[in-house]
Amino acid sequence: MEEFAVHQHIPADQPGTRVLAITGSMTIHHGAEIKAALLEAIESADALQLDLAEVTAIDLIGLQFICSAHFSALAGHKRFSVMKSANPVVAAAAHEAGFDRHVGCVQDTENTCFWAGGGT
Repeated sequence: MEEFAVHQHIPADQPGTRVLAITGSMTIHHGAEIKAALLEAIESADALQLDLAEVTAIDLIGLQFICSAHFSALAGHKRFSVMKSANPVVAAAAHEAGFDRHVGCVQDTENTCFWAGGGT
C-alpha cells in the first residue's frame, strides 16, 4: 500500500502562510485526515498554499476538498492557492470530472479559482 501523509510548514519568508503538502492518495479513504488538515491550516494562517506535487491518486472527494478549501478561505478573507506542480494525476482527474473551467464560481470575485487557471 502506498504511503499517505500530510505535511504542513511555514515558509521562512512568508510567516502568515501555511504550505500543506499531500503525499499519496487524496481520496475518500483519507478524507477525514485531509479535511482536518485543511481546516486547521486555513484557520491558523492568512494564506494557504496547497502542494499536490506528490499526490498519486485523487478522486471526486479530493477535488471537492480543493474547492471547499478555496471557498472557506474566501469566506474568511484569506488567500488560497494550489502550487502549480503539473501533476498529471490531478490534471487528468480534474479533466475527467469536468472541473476544467473558464471562470471560477460566483464566490471567486478575485479570479483565484485553480480550475480556471488561478493559483500560484
